[in-house]
Amino acid sequence: MSNFLLWLPLAKDKAAAMPTEWRIGTMTQNGEGKVGECLNQSKSLAGVVTTNSTMYLDGPPKFQDGFLDYKVASTHFEADGTTVFKGTYELIMSSKIARCIYGFTAAPVSATVSITSENGEPSAATTQVNEKNGWLTLAAYNFTFSNPTVRISLTQAKDVKKTTISCIKGKKVKKVSAINPKCPSGYRKK
Repeated sequence: MSNFLLWLPLAKDKAAAMPTEWRIGTMTQNGEGKVGECLNQSKSLAGVVTTNSTMYLDGPPKFQDGFLDYKVASTHFEADGTTVFKGTYELIMSSKIARCIYGFTAAPVSATVSITSENGEPSAATTQVNEKNGWLTLAAYNFTFSNPTVRISLTQAKDVKKTTISCIKGKKVKKVSAINPKCPSGYRKK
């Protein structure tokens, strides 16, 4: 990718052509650290990445500072030199793998997808996040290139603990368990 980025100024950040090309490949390395550990535990498809960018870093996204970062690069303009090239990026990942990487339980996961430009500025984009049938889909559309970073943050609400209290009414004792337990009418807390 670094060689491609060196050529952008010489090409005036404009595409020479707008070909449509499909390329399918598989990763031979599972990455490092927690990402590598989790991918090595899986014997089935872990995920799929699609993008319309000219360049992307193959392999799993880099897990740094609680984020999954993925680099893509293309010219800023289409071949006509005036139309801004709009990017797409989709990551469809096994929910099991995502939970392993982040250390999450089976409780619902929420995510945010953001795009930052080469100079660190946020880039306006349409994002989509959903989890269905064991797959987590994270997508960004309509962002501008030259060298953006797609940054994904997954979060999960903390488990809320139930508390148990004892309630009495005469000689009767009732135990009540809830997030915020209250004694039934006519009972008082022991």
